[in-house]
Amino acid sequence: MDALQAFLPPAKGFLPYYMLVTSILAVGNSMQNYMTLHYSRRLYTGQFVPNAALPAKTATFNPDDSTQKLVPASASSNSKGARTQDQVTPLAARLFGTYTVVSAIVRIYASYNLHVAPVYNITLWTYVVALAHFGSECFVYKTAHFAGPVALTFFFASVGIAWMTSQYNFYVEM
Repeated sequence: MDALQAFLPPAKGFLPYYMLVTSILAVGNSMQNYMTLHYSRRLYTGQFVPNAALPAKTATFNPDDSTQKLVPASASSNSKGARTQDQVTPLAARLFGTYTVVSAIVRIYASYNLHVAPVYNITLWTYVVALAHFGSECFVYKTAHFAGPVALTFFFASVGIAWMTSQYNFYVEM
């Protein structure tokens, strides 16, 4: 146990351990994003069809370049029964994996340096960005549903935000 203790953050309280554990989980999530789309597809379960409302290609507009080229599949958007698809691609998975490992690195570093205000603040923002990302994917873009793995992500981000916001003065040395 003493050998393990040498690697744990020396800070007071439990927040550094929470951040270290969630960071280790995030590194694992990042690795899987580079190896398979399976787990990302468990998060981003929304089904989409081509947007029939987009105008045809012209000299100044290409529907394939539109961020609205796909719309959530529904009875009205998929009246012809077209094959639906998710928006998880190898590129999206690698980008998500890269973002996740960067967040994990910031949180690991912070778990050992919570007394430094800029480190504390930037780490808090990693949780805010994660919550905003998953919130927008669930409630704006409809690529994810609030259940299972997404709900767990909301939980971890919300706990991180609440904990860090409420304990700022306990950890940060002025």
